[in-house]
Amino acid sequence: MIRRTLCCATLLCALAFQASAKPPIYSCPVVPADMILSARTAQVDIYDAPNGKRIDTLQDTKFPYCLPVNGSAPNMMLQVTLNGAKVWVPPHMVNARLSGKKPAICRNLAFGNEDTKVGATRALGEDCPKSQQSKP
Repeated sequence: MIRRTLCCATLLCALAFQASAKPPIYSCPVVPADMILSARTAQVDIYDAPNGKRIDTLQDTKFPYCLPVNGSAPNMMLQVTLNGAKVWVPPHMVNARLSGKKPAICRNLAFGNEDTKVGATRALGEDCPKSQQSKP
């Protein structure tokens, strides 16, 4: 009898814990768009602009999950809509799924040229415009 009661109590505790937990991040819809899956840190700072000031801080339990990203800034801040207002969140405070092709990083390597292919930098410089090299 005690064994049955203990088993039922354990089952009820497990169900209560599962109901209170956030849904897993893999339950977000699979769409070809950027999306914030969940909060990564205990608190997420909310900014009014990419280089603006902090206007709010949300606890991870209050931060929505499966939130579509409206845009991103050059400093990697992500624009989202919270309560009807467009705000910005730092990418290091959220778990984000970013899709699509990102622009190539175009720069010259030290002690090299654009034609140098090195194993550790495979595909570096692809899709970059080739500079005009002067011919002797």
